[in-house]
Amino acid sequence: MDERSHADETAARAGVTRRRFLGLAAGTALAGGFSVAKATVEIPVPPDKGFMAGHGSTGAQYAPTPKQVVVPATINGVIPRVAWTKTGPAKATHPMDGVSLLTFHHDGDPGGYYATSYWETAAYLERIREYHVQHAFEDIGYHYAIDRAGRVWELRSVAYRGEHVRNGYDANHVLHKWNDHNVGVVVLGNFMLQAPTEAQKAKICSFGQVLRKRYRLEIAQVKVHQELVTTECPGVQMRPYMDLVRKQALI
Repeated sequence: MDERSHADETAARAGVTRRRFLGLAAGTALAGGFSVAKATVEIPVPPDKGFMAGHGSTGAQYAPTPKQVVVPATINGVIPRVAWTKTGPAKATHPMDGVSLLTFHHDGDPGGYYATSYWETAAYLERIREYHVQHAFEDIGYHYAIDRAGRVWELRSVAYRGEHVRNGYDANHVLHKWNDHNVGVVVLGNFMLQAPTEAQKAKICSFGQVLRKRYRLEIAQVKVHQELVTTECPGVQMRPYMDLVRKQALI
């Protein structure tokens, strides 16, 4: 089946027209900027869960109170959830109720992940979702994924709280519920074994800027997983890059 037929079939299963599906997916092959769509308001979909690497906690400072910002429902250039799964969330979950953190991850697959194909990536995201549900998560835990070709995929609706960081205690033994008000972005790969691609690095910056503007976040509110709890995530080959782009205000 060619890509055009496959897109028709995917859209049909989700009950959307081909024109609507292509409109949602437009621009996803581009490595350039994003813009906020001003179209219809998103219908809330109960959220998902994802990989949670590592154990323990650090004494990271707790997130500030989120700013209650009304934002448009979708972001142009992001591949919609309907493109990679026909399955809805397994359970209902909690609303996001404002955003005060943006946290980057790697997926940490033990064998790494190297494929750049659109369809291989779609299948890989579905396997992650299935893994999460099998391990008692509500659905896939992250809100967005950046694939090896630099495309951005919608995973869980940002209307709902994610499941991408464990709760943890700080140095003063205060419990922090890190998923609260926290948008989770997973960069596909195991960056203990491999490096992010140049396309991924560029998209971390450009898409990170979009999310910061969208939720009015300071650079200090952009985190990596291991700054919140003890974990290898996002890996030794991604953490230095994240430190650099934040220091230089590239994100």
